[in-house]
Amino acid sequence: MTRAGRMQDKVAIVTGAARGTGEAIARLFAREGARVVVADVLDDEAEGVAASIGEAARARHLDVASEDGWRDCVDTTLDAFGRVDALVNNAGILHIGSIADTSAADFERLFRVNQLGPFLGIRAVAAAMKAAGGGAIVNVASSDGFKGMNGVVAYAATKWGLRGITKSAAIELARHRIRVNAVCPEAGNPTMSAPWLPKGLDPAVAAEANIGRILRPPRGYTIADHIGDVARTVLFLAGDDCPTATAADFVIDGGITAGYIQPGIPGSEEVEDPT
Repeated sequence: MTRAGRMQDKVAIVTGAARGTGEAIARLFAREGARVVVADVLDDEAEGVAASIGEAARARHLDVASEDGWRDCVDTTLDAFGRVDALVNNAGILHIGSIADTSAADFERLFRVNQLGPFLGIRAVAAAMKAAGGGAIVNVASSDGFKGMNGVVAYAATKWGLRGITKSAAIELARHRIRVNAVCPEAGNPTMSAPWLPKGLDPAVAAEANIGRILRPPRGYTIADHIGDVARTVLFLAGDDCPTATAADFVIDGGITAGYIQPGIPGSEEVEDPT
């Protein structure tokens, strides 16, 4: 007997799905039985992802900061697949700079994609999800939405704000059986951070080092594995595995936001790896 997928017969829109975390989510959803709209501004890459998935996927150009773009994306999804069961607000952009070197234009550019975009997406899909009898919205935030760090004032502000949108939307939409949660990874597509790192520093290596600062991940654990962890968490929230999970933050950061290790006091000792 063939096992039914965890997204069997569901229809999902995934933003920023042309590469990185969004691509991993779209592919996983399709493997689990969903029909997926691969939404992105990177048209050629989105078309390639959709084509490689097959008949279960459609590529759609979407500027998430455009209200008209969202309306067209939802209409196209309904025309192609008849319903919308899940939305993953994954599209995001990064700016790294000190407060002094972050302009109002930089701040507004991040706000429009990282915070306004998910807000417009939630508004755009709500009616279709109500008509379907419910649905699930997953906002991909960041561990930077829990902690402070130099150089990410605009990015962190949008991710903290996205968590607030998540909770307010979850409360308003709960009566319609629409769940809204946030997933908060430590790292995503390395190409997003690459332009901001010192020359010669591999962004994947930097991300893997961050993830391993508290928790010792399995040997050989890579940024691709971390992206897979994020995708599987999104799948858990977008499907029917936990129908009462809503308004929650699911942090996937290897324990970084829990605190830090203070050397020289009990509990800081290194534990030898028995393997």
